[in-house]
Amino acid sequence: MSIARAPAPLSRRSLSLAVGGLTVTQIVGWGTTFHIPAVLSGRLARGIGLPGELIFGGITLMLVVAAAIAPAVGRALDRDGARRWMVTGSVLAALGLALLAAAEGPILFAAAWVVFGAVMPLALNQSASTALVQISPASARRAIALLLLLTGLSSTIAWPVLISLDAAFGWRVTLLILAAVHLFVCAPLHLLCLPAGRVLTEAAPLAPRPDGEPGPGAPAPIPGAFALAAVAFSLSGMLTWGLPLHMVGLLQAYGHAETAAVAIGALVGPGQVLARAFEMLGGSRIGILEVGVGAALLMPVALGVLLLWGASPLGALVFSIGYGLSAGLISIVRAVAPLRLFGAAAYAAMLGRLNVPQNIAFAAAPLGFAVILERFGAAALTGLALAVALVCLGTMWRLARRAAAQAG
Repeated sequence: MSIARAPAPLSRRSLSLAVGGLTVTQIVGWGTTFHIPAVLSGRLARGIGLPGELIFGGITLMLVVAAAIAPAVGRALDRDGARRWMVTGSVLAALGLALLAAAEGPILFAAAWVVFGAVMPLALNQSASTALVQISPASARRAIALLLLLTGLSSTIAWPVLISLDAAFGWRVTLLILAAVHLFVCAPLHLLCLPAGRVLTEAAPLAPRPDGEPGPGAPAPIPGAFALAAVAFSLSGMLTWGLPLHMVGLLQAYGHAETAAVAIGALVGPGQVLARAFEMLGGSRIGILEVGVGAALLMPVALGVLLLWGASPLGALVFSIGYGLSAGLISIVRAVAPLRLFGAAAYAAMLGRLNVPQNIAFAAAPLGFAVILERFGAAALTGLALAVALVCLGTMWRLARRAAAQAG
């Protein structure tokens, strides 16, 4: 297996092309899988003949399947490059949407979400981040931040489109239209915008750069790095995937009217965008693990404000913005830190291994948080989330300290 080197200008052009194409395919990918229940759950439940809560169970099934296959997909991405597998993911997304459109009962419904589970590592975050790392390891951090910034608009774009298509054609035809988008837009974009094979276009210096980040080669091993990263990223993911689905209900439980709760909860999105914009425009001067510590610190501060002053509009506003800033930064850390910890050569494989505990945590959090909120109330849920955030902070701080000590 050879690793080709190309001139820096070619790398920059390839990276810009990849970010442009992946922005489209990631918005379409998330909008036509993960976001479907948020908009079409009632219509799916009536049309397929399933209870409404089972429609959201498709997300859990998707995440469990993604966790099961993520390590194997990571090895394949490292071996073959991202392009062929992202094209495969687009074709599978079309298949999953066709199965969901044809579903008349639980069998095809479950089959569709199993297929979406395979799509997640093949065509969404894991493969997209890997594609950028393989094009330009040294510039991947900023490129990933830009991609996450742009794809943070997926729900903003996808929800109105899904609603409009459903109103015009019905949900089954809507899903078939979206399947065609994957086949005739996303698959060709992956072919045209990504290089063939496994290409790392920069040399792989082992010495740290002036900003404290290592070059794209294999850095010196950090004792316990994988375990610490797995714990920190999984705990942060429990909060960033589990709480948003209950944000309105949580704020209502603190005494805010529904319209106010919706308005305050909506500030999470702008907070995430601001955090990603900060990282893209200048945050890369700070080591990615130090950014992780800062993001992990913001979360318990925000939750502490909610616990103490959540009943006041100002307290709820501060919580929502602080939570969004933390969630936006930590999403970048989860994508970039494996490059800092393990290097570019095995980036996808390590990301795949880390995705196993992360996706399990992502899958369990929404249901677990719903039970706690329903049975024990808002203060109990906030207190549990605060405890999780504090453990995450301690783990992230320890990981950063070990990495700093190793860099010497």
